[in-house]
Amino acid sequence: MKQILQQWFDRNGSVPGVLAFAVQYPDQTNSTQKCAPNITAEALDNAWRCVIETIPVLAMNNFPTARVRWVYEGGIVHCERRRDGLCLAIFTTKEASSFNPQELDRLLAEFHAL
Repeated sequence: MKQILQQWFDRNGSVPGVLAFAVQYPDQTNSTQKCAPNITAEALDNAWRCVIETIPVLAMNNFPTARVRWVYEGGIVHCERRRDGLCLAIFTTKEASSFNPQELDRLLAEFHAL
């Protein structure tokens, strides 16, 4: 699955408005891929760690966690969790003119189909 997801990251890394991808596998290992040059690997890893630590807290407090979105000043983190435990984050720009919401739907549908 890790190789399949890496290939998927590579195929979709040039989608306009996508800044980065991150995934947590069911075995609790993680993988990230930055797609924008202004994102540092350290910043991406830190942001992903914060997302991954927050989701179980939300779940323990009875918040639904299959789909979560964080909106920040400069971007949005779209997080989707599959039933098998695979968790994906797509970091996108916040500007509607730079990122097509239909692309998000496509990416998430592909993620579930992998």
